[in-house]
Amino acid sequence: MRRPVVLLAVAALVAAIVPVALADGHGDNEGHHAIYLVGGGVADINPTPDMLANHDFYLGGYGFSDFKVANQVQIPSTSGRAADGILGDGAHSRALAVSDFKNTIVLAQIETQGYFAAYKVGPFGITEIRKDASAAIAALAAGRHSGTPVPTASEILVDSDHSHGGADAVGVWGGVPSSYLKLVHDRTVAAIVDAWKSARPATLKYGAVHGGVVGEAAYTPADGDWLIHNQFSNDPNNQTMDDEVRVLQARDPHTGQILDTYVNFGAHPDVLGSSNLKVTGDYVGRLDDQLQSTFGGFGMDQVGTLGRTQPERASCPGFSNGDADPAEALCALDAYAARVVTKVKEALAVATPLSGKPAVALNSYLLTDVATNAALLGSSYAGKAIGAEAGRSVNTPWFTGNLMGTTYFSGRIGDVLLSGGPGEMYPQIVQKVRDTVTGMRGYLSIGTAGDFLGYIIAPLEAYPCPAEASAVSGTCNLSSGSDPTQISPDPIGNDNYFFNVSHTFGERLTCDLLRGAGDIVAGDAQKYWSQYDRCPAFANDLALPEGADLIWPSQPDLTSAFPHM
Repeated sequence: MRRPVVLLAVAALVAAIVPVALADGHGDNEGHHAIYLVGGGVADINPTPDMLANHDFYLGGYGFSDFKVANQVQIPSTSGRAADGILGDGAHSRALAVSDFKNTIVLAQIETQGYFAAYKVGPFGITEIRKDASAAIAALAAGRHSGTPVPTASEILVDSDHSHGGADAVGVWGGVPSSYLKLVHDRTVAAIVDAWKSARPATLKYGAVHGGVVGEAAYTPADGDWLIHNQFSNDPNNQTMDDEVRVLQARDPHTGQILDTYVNFGAHPDVLGSSNLKVTGDYVGRLDDQLQSTFGGFGMDQVGTLGRTQPERASCPGFSNGDADPAEALCALDAYAARVVTKVKEALAVATPLSGKPAVALNSYLLTDVATNAALLGSSYAGKAIGAEAGRSVNTPWFTGNLMGTTYFSGRIGDVLLSGGPGEMYPQIVQKVRDTVTGMRGYLSIGTAGDFLGYIIAPLEAYPCPAEASAVSGTCNLSSGSDPTQISPDPIGNDNYFFNVSHTFGERLTCDLLRGAGDIVAGDAQKYWSQYDRCPAFANDLALPEGADLIWPSQPDLTSAFPHM
């Protein structure tokens, strides 16, 4: 009811700013930029010393289980990855708020191995974070006659960066104290609120360049530096890659000062290996620091597709002890982050301004699919017996028997389309969206958005190699050009198939993202959805309204009964 008053006040502010920008100009035709409101917020999510002292704060991402029966009795000659400290400045939650003066969207990220939509032990999941952040902002805005519009929970996207040196908030690698989930919830809400509070008038420009895929003939980096490699580079059904380094940068429309630099890039945050036992956001957190030191203002990198997309690591000169050495680990993270910054600079050199009428939008939706992966179902319902209990809620809609519910997102910033999926999406999924929704300036892809459900494989033709590599020895385990007579493949050396909800999940998500893009771009849910002949099989999701993922009650707080997730 207050938005007409808000618009009048903001219109006066813009009227005062734009003539100055038109008169002064700041390169790139700065005076013709659309004016947005943009702000960033950050909060550390490092565990407290007491949490680490109990030796039951586990890192996730390598292996499976904490090797304890019922999470209590250690199996002889085994061990999990209990964290023994913080690496550098550790892990953080970050958030970027963008508003067109009518609507505000927020893109937030938690630096953990994964984070669920809802938890068994209490109201600490991503769904509650989104609801609680929106409510906190609404309380702050109450009674004000101007300012940044309040984002609804549906206009807030939260993902995890999938750091393999991050806290195991999933639970299958040993888990973390339940009190840590509350800490992450509270501080992520604070980061989102701070992003909203700090929003100020800004121009935006967008640019993207290739990061480089090892061995890909279509693009060879001028500097010879390939940032990523394809886990199934010899599989003709899995050649599509998303190697773009995408950048949005906000500047003060009067002074040209850089306010915020947002990067969207899809390399797996597993630059460090399993020998690292200290909490870190992997290269993502270090990249955030370098963005801020390089450009000034707020910096944030949000992970992209992730599926079978690995960083092309390089050794750190002068070191030989491995990732267990904190100095060597930090060197490796900083070196990879610096290589990404080089690509960010290249993207900014070709960036173009968002012009015309400012426009932002973001919708969240409920996706439902029958889960067929027996291992994942078992870890959700009965994993405690083997020390690998997933902490995800088994209440409706997150699980109803074997029917799983989750969240996906579609949105836009100007003519840049945003697609967010609840896991490690294969690049074919977002490429299908890109090929179908033509005419956009750019395409942001946000992985593990709203939930963490492992690998999301699509189309159906992409399954044979992940299935083989996850189960038996075979040529799918080999890199492109390898001689199978000379190299012994690694059976069960790949988890892409084991950590996959169902064979239909990826196809369903593809269609759902096309539906969301239709809503956002054309105001017609079927515009792009109807152009993919496999989508009619998933018409039940099409019938669900925007925000259906948010209508369910929060989880009860059971932390006193279950101090460890």
